[in-house]
Amino acid sequence: MAVANEVEKRRAASKPAAASGDNGRADARVELDRLRMMLLIRRFEERTFQEYTKPGQKIGGFCHLYSGQEAVAVGIAAIFDKSKDALVNGYRCHGHSLALGMSPRAAMAELFGKITGCSKGKGGSMHLFQADVGNHGGHGIVGGHIPLGLGMAFAQWYKKTGGVTFCLFGDGAVNQGTFNEALNMASLYKVPGIFIVENNGVAMGTQVERSSAEKDLAKRGCGFAMPYKNIDGNDLDTVIAEMRAAAERARAGDGPCYIVANTYRFRGHSMSDPLKYRKREEAEAARKRDPILLYEARLREHGVLTEEQLETMQAEVNDEVEQAIRQADADPHPPLEDRFTDVLAESYPLEK
Repeated sequence: MAVANEVEKRRAASKPAAASGDNGRADARVELDRLRMMLLIRRFEERTFQEYTKPGQKIGGFCHLYSGQEAVAVGIAAIFDKSKDALVNGYRCHGHSLALGMSPRAAMAELFGKITGCSKGKGGSMHLFQADVGNHGGHGIVGGHIPLGLGMAFAQWYKKTGGVTFCLFGDGAVNQGTFNEALNMASLYKVPGIFIVENNGVAMGTQVERSSAEKDLAKRGCGFAMPYKNIDGNDLDTVIAEMRAAAERARAGDGPCYIVANTYRFRGHSMSDPLKYRKREEAEAARKRDPILLYEARLREHGVLTEEQLETMQAEVNDEVEQAIRQADADPHPPLEDRFTDVLAESYPLEK
């Protein structure tokens, strides 16, 4: 496909530059910032796990961690235009929210159910929103948000905004009727949507081969007259190149794409999941392709990253997350009288 050829060109162009000269320094700074964001997401999720499981649990409700999938969120954020693009997500939404600029404090306060949270303490882990930067949140019903992504992309097409909608969901959502209906309509109208499966191999605890007759989930897109493909969801440069090519195609009016980002989550589906369905050999092999370690090695190879820089980053993100936890713990809960606010939004005034 022409898109595939363009992706190869962009992947080559996106390889890290040596840290020399003005352009080299600028490129290196961007790459180091991307690494730092992946480290921040990982540390945020590790501390979330600890806060959720320790005595006197202060995080309530369901909680789905993103550890191991950081390259997908950071790769999308690298080409995301906050002035006109949109992102809508399933319930594993911490990483994308941080990557698009949400402060760890706003995210952690939401997990703690505090009024300073991004959804004023009423959404919790599955509902992190920041609409002013195009983050239209996590949604708790499997596949239920895919038509919302279609609607956002349709609005961008109808209003000619030049924006693109990134609609993310897990491998389990591919078996929902909403997936088929939304992708069919997206292609009919050639809306600027990118439909992305974060395929971590299991829907809750059910392996893909046990729930999908076609194990190659990219082939599930062959009936919608749009480009479809598998990509390495653990390679940040690959994710950036693929998402950039798909976004440029969408902005040019050529319609949507369907991308399966193959990755691996290091934690259970949710906090109650003991991961007994993962074989030790499988998990050990996956750890060797940790997206953070892969990107660290690449930056070292190109002379962009030193051990001292890495240690500084790790210390900074650790302090940032610890401060977010302390602040969230000290912040107040929403007052009782706010329990009915922000429940219903009325587009038109009701007649008296």
